[in-house]
Amino acid sequence: MILTNRLFERKAPSRNAKSIYIFCEGLRREYDYFKYFKEKDSRINIEVHKLLSTDDNSPQGLFEIAKLSFEKSDDDEAKFTLVDGDEVWIVIDTDPDKGNSRIEQISQIRDNCSVKANWFITESNPCFEVWLYYHMFNNLELIENIPDVCNNWKSLVNTSINGGFDSRKHPIYIQNATVNSEIAHENNGYKLEKGQTEVYKLGKSILSILEEKINSIKNKI
Repeated sequence: MILTNRLFERKAPSRNAKSIYIFCEGLRREYDYFKYFKEKDSRINIEVHKLLSTDDNSPQGLFEIAKLSFEKSDDDEAKFTLVDGDEVWIVIDTDPDKGNSRIEQISQIRDNCSVKANWFITESNPCFEVWLYYHMFNNLELIENIPDVCNNWKSLVNTSINGGFDSRKHPIYIQNATVNSEIAHENNGYKLEKGQTEVYKLGKSILSILEEKINSIKNKI
């Protein structure tokens, strides 16, 4: 059944509501996915930075974009203002670049985030479609023989889900994805094997605000 915005009732903002600022590499897929939650409840402000085609979407470039979004320049106010409890998330993947520089960049960003209050990095191996897969499936055997190439993962998601993953309705299964992908990660620390993702950490943060409403909606379907 198609889920529509009519199933959601917006509530007045809470004084204690946190804001979640999400910076992701993709030009469309990641942005559309997280925008789904941004549109669903005014108690939480999920700001998703949509990269332009001219932006540097390398891990380090993405981190710099995030950092500059909260810094005031001589001429302009900061784009966003952080208050206590707000969170900043950098969403990246391990798909290697030609210079194989991503591993070093990701390691540096982890170090940079570790010294900033409520700054987090979340990674998928090899790409964001791994996270989307776990919304519908927990079958690890199905993915064991998938080559470690993003295009193969995109094809898997598009063919395994009837009609492909639809960011207008399928994010409602974020609870499934959070549980399934955390189990698959097996508490390996920062190490991500093929078919694993850390986005469940961000999923838990989103659910800390929206879980009751999501459960209510699913009960109506």
